[in-house]
Amino acid sequence: MASWAQKIRAHGASKQRAARKPKPEVQTTWAQTRFADSEAGDPGAVIDVHFIVEENTVTLTDEKGKPIGGKASSYVLQPGETALQIAKRMALANWRKSDAPFNRALKYQSLGIA
Repeated sequence: MASWAQKIRAHGASKQRAARKPKPEVQTTWAQTRFADSEAGDPGAVIDVHFIVEENTVTLTDEKGKPIGGKASSYVLQPGETALQIAKRMALANWRKSDAPFNRALKYQSLGIA
C-alpha cells in the first residue's frame, strides 16, 4: 500500500504542465510615408513598424507585442518573401487606410506672385 506522500508525488507528477512556448521577439523597422525634399527643407516622414514572426506568419503589433488590426494584420509568407518587406507593406497599407494621409501638410509650388 502506498503512503500518502507517495500518492501526492504521483498525483503531482501526473499534473505536470506542458512547457510554454516562448513569446516571439518584437522586431522593429520603419516605413517611409513621405519622401524628403531638400529644396523645401522637408526631411520627409516615416512610421515605426513593429511586428513578430511565428513560424511563417508575420503579424503587426504594437511596441509591446500585442497584435493590432485583427486578422488583416497577419500574413503567411510565400517563398521568396521576407518578413521585413511584408511588415513594411502591411504597415503602409494600414497607414493609408487610416486618416493619417488626410492630415498631412500640403505642399504648394511657389508661384512668385506677391
